[in-house]
Amino acid sequence: MPRRLPKRPSRPVPSNRGVPRHPPFKKIMLICNPHSGHGFFPPFFRQLLGIRKTAAAVPRHPATLLRRILALLAKHQLYPRQAIITSSSAAATEMARECVRQQYDLVIAAGGDGTINAVVNGLACSRTALAVLPLGTINIFGLQINLPLDIERACAIIAGGRIHTMDLGMVNRRYFACMAGIGFDAFVIKATDPHLKRIFGVIALAFSAFVGFFIYPFTHLRLRIDQEKHVRKGYFVIVGNMKYYGGGLLLLPHANTSDGYLDVCLFKRRGFFTFVRYLWGWRRGLLEKYLDVEYFQCKKLVVQNRRQYVHLDGEYLGRERIRLKIVPAALRIVVP
Repeated sequence: MPRRLPKRPSRPVPSNRGVPRHPPFKKIMLICNPHSGHGFFPPFFRQLLGIRKTAAAVPRHPATLLRRILALLAKHQLYPRQAIITSSSAAATEMARECVRQQYDLVIAAGGDGTINAVVNGLACSRTALAVLPLGTINIFGLQINLPLDIERACAIIAGGRIHTMDLGMVNRRYFACMAGIGFDAFVIKATDPHLKRIFGVIALAFSAFVGFFIYPFTHLRLRIDQEKHVRKGYFVIVGNMKYYGGGLLLLPHANTSDGYLDVCLFKRRGFFTFVRYLWGWRRGLLEKYLDVEYFQCKKLVVQNRRQYVHLDGEYLGRERIRLKIVPAALRIVVP
């Protein structure tokens, strides 16, 4: 029998009672990555991964995009004091930290999940709230909080939405909002040329994954979970704070951003055909029933192997000694 996910007592979702319908955002920063979401994504892969189509065309020219966003925000009486265009994660994180130091009420991140991750790392554990304009290809963060892909509707939500606190995951000293991948998928992200990824999108990642099966050293990972004495073993692992991975398909259906736990999917076999079977099971919602896939929740996770490939929210972090934990109620976000 497959191992069932044990039931955990959920921490109550923070109440929004007393929060005004129209939050009084007076000091607003806009951080925009105009290069998000421009990779080629064939319809077949969109259907396979359940990726939503954008509701309207997004201007590709950075200045045009910025003017469009500022006009839509102004339509809803939102006037950023500064609007920054950046494609650098480090610059986005530092700018978000500066907003915290200057006691900004709100930072609007316009971009994909990588841009959001960068801004989250600047805002975590502060009083400055995050709002999102999803411009990426996949937009897992926006999908989780039920954010529309249409920019104008997303601006309306920022003006009339509610503030909610959510948990964040942390690997060593860096936060993630959606997921962390340890092992093969992180290796694929590292091996994919960023220039080719911008041009060919998911095709470049698929090619890197195919080649990676023949060159990646599938090491048996040894995981220590919370206070457990025994070690769990597998070949790669995905740790999620949200339900989705790689598109609109559920990978971690029990994940909750306010329960104080991370959800873990541990894959115990390797090989090309095994991976194809995993993809099929993910597509059909059958992974929990596989005997060679273990799904559980935890607060802390340590990979005892010395150094492993790791990515956070789809952004390659490096080869690290991995100590991972949940940070409860670490981020204030504007939700529909």
